[in-house]
Amino acid sequence: MDLLTFSIPFFLTAMLMEFALDRWKGWGLYRLNDTIGNLSTGILNRIIGLTYKSLFLVIYIPLFTLLQPYYQWVGFNWSIDNVWHLALAVLAYDFCYYWKHRICHEVNIFWAEHLVHHQSEDYNLSTALRQSSGGLQLDWIFYLPLLLIGLPAEIVIVAGAIDLIYQFWVHTQKIPKIRWLEWFVITPSNHRVHHAQNAVYVDKNYGGILILWDRLFGTYQQELETEPCLYGVRKPLNTFDPLAANLQHLKRMAIDAWHTKSWWDKCTLWLRPTGYRPADVEKSMPVASTDLTNFKRFNPEISPGLRNYAFAQHLCYTATTLSLLWFTSVLSFWQLMGSVIALIICLAINGRILDGHPISGRLETLRLAALICAIPLLNNTYVPLFISYLLASSLVWWWLATRRKEDRVTFVSD
Repeated sequence: MDLLTFSIPFFLTAMLMEFALDRWKGWGLYRLNDTIGNLSTGILNRIIGLTYKSLFLVIYIPLFTLLQPYYQWVGFNWSIDNVWHLALAVLAYDFCYYWKHRICHEVNIFWAEHLVHHQSEDYNLSTALRQSSGGLQLDWIFYLPLLLIGLPAEIVIVAGAIDLIYQFWVHTQKIPKIRWLEWFVITPSNHRVHHAQNAVYVDKNYGGILILWDRLFGTYQQELETEPCLYGVRKPLNTFDPLAANLQHLKRMAIDAWHTKSWWDKCTLWLRPTGYRPADVEKSMPVASTDLTNFKRFNPEISPGLRNYAFAQHLCYTATTLSLLWFTSVLSFWQLMGSVIALIICLAINGRILDGHPISGRLETLRLAALICAIPLLNNTYVPLFISYLLASSLVWWWLATRRKEDRVTFVSD
């Protein structure tokens, strides 16, 4: 089990502790729908990662092997068991991460993937778990310079996990500035700046562990007492569907490329600065940005019954995901793919239920019917548990359907 998967129970425990304090103290940091949206994208990240081989490893390992004569000549001999070697590897990785992170904010195609992490309009520990599915696999480009210092792939992977795990704790609003620490490392205060969509904060504080990179390269911005952070993205997602979250910017770019009359724009808008749209498309199909002077979070109003149903379903999907991560090595390719596809559909429909989307009722009914049809495909060991789940879900869903009123989409004003 890799470090990130091993860390999941600790992440969830810390998040539950912050959530409990939030409810006890009345801070208002957590909304159930936004939290489920965050965790659903995190689940998508982990399960889709099981279905493909890392492009980083496919490219990095052969190049590392090819460069062995150079490493022997220079004398590189890294050891993962040497604490100092690992510390230096994390430092080198964090430097590459800074530039990767910065480019992700500055170039359309890279933003399409990274955008997912910024879509939440709340800011709490669950936001740290909101990660893109990584389907584009563009990150490997930024870590190739590590070949120059002879870092083996296994050390790069561990350094990357450490870098990402460190970033979990900075996704909170309840830890204030930490004086001298603000000068050297990423803290909750300067990472709050990174997630804010206020003009003064946009595209600042890219470091993973060290804030020194931002101070060196001119992208540092401290959190201002006179400018409270407003979280989210300028063109809001307005859904808790994790699949739609991952496709948001890609879909927009594809539509622009299809409709623009300029072949130059069709080919190059992907690599243009983030937010670039062809002039003719911008004129004929404008996309409104968030009005920060009257900022309202997306918060569909649905019945308590539907909200609790979606929460219960999410708990079931979480348990299924943890089981899938644990037993993935014993599953066949088709068993794995079938499980992943089923989970993606389930998470997407659950997000639409939280949206109060008019079609969500039919989609959930179809989902339950499809799962009933899938019972013959299951291992006999799991059939009783699966039937119990389906029976309980179907009865509750039928009961809700008979009492369901028309839902209204409203917004919460800060």
